[in-house]
Amino acid sequence: MYNASMITSVQNEFIKYLKKLKQEKEILCLDNPKLIDEAIKNNWEILNLIKLDGINKQYTQNDVVVSNNILKIFSNTKTSQQVIAFVKLKKQSLKPPSNNFLVLDNIQDPGNVGTLIRSAVGANFLDVYLINCASVTNDKTIRSTMGAIFKCNIFEVDREFIKTLKTWNKQIYIADMNGKNLYESVFLNNIGIVIGNEGHGVCQDFKKIAIDKISLPMKNQLESLNAGVSGSIIMYHITYGSGGKNVRS
Repeated sequence: MYNASMITSVQNEFIKYLKKLKQEKEILCLDNPKLIDEAIKNNWEILNLIKLDGINKQYTQNDVVVSNNILKIFSNTKTSQQVIAFVKLKKQSLKPPSNNFLVLDNIQDPGNVGTLIRSAVGANFLDVYLINCASVTNDKTIRSTMGAIFKCNIFEVDREFIKTLKTWNKQIYIADMNGKNLYESVFLNNIGIVIGNEGHGVCQDFKKIAIDKISLPMKNQLESLNAGVSGSIIMYHITYGSGGKNVRS
């Protein structure tokens, strides 16, 4: 049924405003109800929300009803899920991690970044530092996290972060094909795992401050797995492997 208050024109001033808003670097455009629910549940700020007529769920106090042609302008997927939220990225001041943490060094594939954030949350690596990586506001990054982006502390930093990390006196391990076998290693608590660029690995500056390199054993002459898979296996083994016996205080 047609809603008289529905916005149908692309020339509407509010729609023009949303187009500009979507282009801003610190805005997440969420077109998935589950992601929107996670953002709300974790107290992320919803700046605006548009939805199709007939969606009875009230997400915010100011939900705006729009026609399908308007929704398609902002949707990141071919199949619309009938609601889109514009969420302000939660920025945090740089701080040391409280427990195990993850550092991503120049990972450019947003799918890998999102996968690693998702795995980090699952493995309780709740502080994630991104050095010159694909942005967390990238549509593919957000989708790949499956909502995990709202459950951890994410810090987007530049290469100067390495100097800061050194002053924190943390135990740093880097993923490297020539490193020690992950399954033969023993880890301390409150450690950092560094996953490097898909093609070039971890930069030399990290190799200078790391206490060790770790690798995944490979069968059948396979050289390596991609960054998302490798990092996920490493974090899960450190948290859950060998019944927790691989971690010492």
